[in-house]
Amino acid sequence: MPSPDGASFRELLLDPAYWRPRLERLGQAPRSLVVVPRPDLGRPGVEVVELRVRAHDGARLTGILGRPSFWAQGDVVHVRVADALSCTELDWHAIEEGESDLVFSFPPERSLEDRVLDVLRVAQSAAALESTSWQQVHLIPRRDAPKDEQVLADLLRSKGWI
Repeated sequence: MPSPDGASFRELLLDPAYWRPRLERLGQAPRSLVVVPRPDLGRPGVEVVELRVRAHDGARLTGILGRPSFWAQGDVVHVRVADALSCTELDWHAIEEGESDLVFSFPPERSLEDRVLDVLRVAQSAAALESTSWQQVHLIPRRDAPKDEQVLADLLRSKGWI
């Protein structure tokens, strides 16, 4: 679908001028991160918490973060999108290897643009919570194939636009 100036939607998604104002709004909107301990979901040696964070437009995003009980700041954090939040979605093997694993979902009616910004918001929240850098936050694709929002969020990070 061409835009009024003739650019395709795909070209817009790869254009820094398209993302710049959206990323600025993302940076200005308060995160309102709430962390709720979930010992009922943990296992021996694993701490599980529920994260609630506000998206750039105020929508509520929820995730489940599992990490080793011997958690050390600055470790690797995996961030993955799930269709439905469930403790079974956690990568228990990665957690046992000393990495943190965060799965989250967004409301089903979200546009692709909003989903990209949601992935970035959750990744930023995970980095802040785990006291680690962006480089240590890995956007992990689903088993079947990476989602468009993850591919675009990774592209924005790799290009240094955020």
